[in-house]
Amino acid sequence: MTQVLFRIPLSDWVFLTIEKMDMRNATDRQSWEESWVATYFELGGISKSVSKKPCPLAASYGLWRSGRIVNGGVPRRSWTIRQVREEWGKNATYAHIALELLEQGFDSTNRSSLWRAVQDRFRSELHEEPAASEQGAVKIAVALFQERQIQ
Repeated sequence: MTQVLFRIPLSDWVFLTIEKMDMRNATDRQSWEESWVATYFELGGISKSVSKKPCPLAASYGLWRSGRIVNGGVPRRSWTIRQVREEWGKNATYAHIALELLEQGFDSTNRSSLWRAVQDRFRSELHEEPAASEQGAVKIAVALFQERQIQ
C-alpha cells in the first residue's frame, strides 16, 4: 500500500526528487529543497506552504544524504544518532531513529507507538527534548521501510 503525505505518494515524491538531484549533479540542501518543491507540484500538490514544510523535507534529505535510500545514488555510511543530529537536524534524526527501530522489529503499523519510542530514544541518546508531535519524519521512514526502499 502506497503511503501518502499531503495527498502525495511519498515514495514517488522522494524518488522523483532524487532524480532531479542526479540531473543537477547536486547534493546540497538548497537544491534538495528546490527539487522537493518542484516534485510536489508535479505530483499534483497545490499549496506553496505545504510544499516547503520543513519536517518531511529535512527527514527525506537526511535519509538520502546518509545513503539510506535504495538506488539513491549516495553510498551508505554508518552514522551515529548524534552525527545525524549535528549534520541534518532533528527531523532527519527522528527518521533515522525510526528506521533503526523498524529494522529491530518495531511494528510499522502503529505509528503513534513508534513516535513515542523515537521520542524516548532521542531524549536518552541526545539529552534533548524532542518535538511534541510527529510532523512527517517518521511517516517518511515508515513508508520507505514498508516499500523496501531502505538499505
